[in-house]
Amino acid sequence: MSWVQVKREFKNGVVYLGDCQEVMETLDKNSVEVCVTSPPYNLNKRYSNYENSKTSKSMTEKYDKWYDDDMPEWEYQGWQQSVIHSLMRVCASSIFYNHKVRFAWHGRNVFRSENNLHHPMHWLAKFPIWCEIIWDRCGIGNPSRRYHIQEERVYQIQKPRKWNNTEGLTNIWRFPPSRNDGHVCTFPEKLVENCILPTTEEGDTIIDPFLGAGTTAVVAIKHNRRFIGIEKDEEYFNLACKNIAKAEEENTKKVLDTSPRV
Repeated sequence: MSWVQVKREFKNGVVYLGDCQEVMETLDKNSVEVCVTSPPYNLNKRYSNYENSKTSKSMTEKYDKWYDDDMPEWEYQGWQQSVIHSLMRVCASSIFYNHKVRFAWHGRNVFRSENNLHHPMHWLAKFPIWCEIIWDRCGIGNPSRRYHIQEERVYQIQKPRKWNNTEGLTNIWRFPPSRNDGHVCTFPEKLVENCILPTTEEGDTIIDPFLGAGTTAVVAIKHNRRFIGIEKDEEYFNLACKNIAKAEEENTKKVLDTSPRV
């Protein structure tokens, strides 16, 4: 059975279990308005072990719950470019792409560049970047002999078709990361809201090809948008479906509670 055939439909959208590029090949051009996503960061987790390296015990335990995330860097960057090309075909407007600068000095970083740095612009440079957003995560990073790194980037690729920045947002967003039972790394709902509220209208469709715990879909539901989610890990697919079903139930209850009595 093809990956594309494994899906779950909801009132507000659909979630696919499978490879994001295979699924996107089945979608029509400009069939969604925007994308909000954060891919695996290629952290080479299998080379991190508390017993055999300098990685902390807590980080080793966290890596054990992570995605397979250890591709050769050249392969990873090429894959990411291919995914973005696919997104540019299906998105009529902007692609919000969350990533971070990765320093490759650690012993686990078997794939290195000459400057020991993997920067998202190494594979994004030829795409039409409309805005570079700094996400200040409002916390302290892991101890090391460099200044604590507490920011990630959100790259807005392609000019938005719609724009209604009622909150007067700048390109610096300050809020802490989120926690979600069952997933080791989720982004907060506020990040998704900042992406979709100025650039979409009610009824528009949002896509996330790396759905994870389903945050993008959950926020879409709360703001009366539709969604398409894609997740290749079956455990996370089930988690996302659970969170989406809960969000739809709560949204329905909210609508009923605010409906005029007759």
